[in-house]
Amino acid sequence: MDKIQALLGRYINYIKARIKELREDKNALIFLFFLFLSTIFWILNALSKDNYTSDLQYPIRISNGNKNELIIGDVRRDLTLKVRGGGFSILNYHLNEKFLTETIDLTGLPRVKVQNVDGVIISTKEYQTRIEGKLATGMSLVDISPDTLFIPLVEKVSKKIPVKLDASIEFVKQCQLSGKIKMQPDSVIVSGPSNIVDTLSNVYTKPQVFAQMNDTLVRNIGLKEEKWLEYSTKRVVINIPVEPFTEASVLVPLVAEGLPDSLMLKTFPSEVRVAYRLGLSKALFNPSDFLLTLDFTDVDLSNLPQRMKVKLKNKPENIGQMSYSPLFVEFLLEKNSKDLK
Repeated sequence: MDKIQALLGRYINYIKARIKELREDKNALIFLFFLFLSTIFWILNALSKDNYTSDLQYPIRISNGNKNELIIGDVRRDLTLKVRGGGFSILNYHLNEKFLTETIDLTGLPRVKVQNVDGVIISTKEYQTRIEGKLATGMSLVDISPDTLFIPLVEKVSKKIPVKLDASIEFVKQCQLSGKIKMQPDSVIVSGPSNIVDTLSNVYTKPQVFAQMNDTLVRNIGLKEEKWLEYSTKRVVINIPVEPFTEASVLVPLVAEGLPDSLMLKTFPSEVRVAYRLGLSKALFNPSDFLLTLDFTDVDLSNLPQRMKVKLKNKPENIGQMSYSPLFVEFLLEKNSKDLK
């Protein structure tokens, strides 16, 4: 086939040269027609010969019935067949006819270790008779490349791993998340090589974008596929609760932490205003639902600052966006009245 391609290239270059020379010649069209016709006859004559060799791709697929092992690498590969035969037969394989994929099962083959890697060695010569039976009449198999294949295998392990939503979520004005995002199932069994599975802490969904949300959303979405890993299920149902919110506030008294019992704290102001967003279906929060403190644990009581930062130590789990003010307060420390008596 390489000879034919080279000769065709020469003819094309020759035709281009003649076109330039005969561009002004009235007989150029007639000349080109007969030149084209003679070329066709020459090609047909050349393809009728039976002494051509060519390389053809023979697709194979590696399978393994052992459920405790995984194949490392692409399970679909190509063997290169060097064949000899007529030009028409070989040209047909290049243009139209394709080989059906050959499946090679590793289940019953012996396991070996090559450079500390477990796997199976396949001799492609063992499939020569089967491949020859798929060639067209008059074609012969000269060689198969590569002559051997090494298929690496690793032990397959399984682990239950939580699913995490990978999403960008935006709400319309006056709407917010009204609870925890739920998924069903919330975890999946992941199977794969131990060096990959043991490092996983979460399995993620395919990236999602949810914009202008104004109501609860329930949707079936796929999990993000990772190389070498298999999931007990490929999809999960997510539930994103959304509802309108109202803005509210509550005054919360400050509490001293790390202060000796002999001292009493007075702050200015004595309470901090906590502003928050709350879904319309929820009850308003009480001051006892929050814990705001001044922490004296690491403060030198002999050299007190004028102001101290307010720290939020506890808040309701289902609260939306919130803030509090002031962030810093002035204070006085007085001796406890019980110690003065």
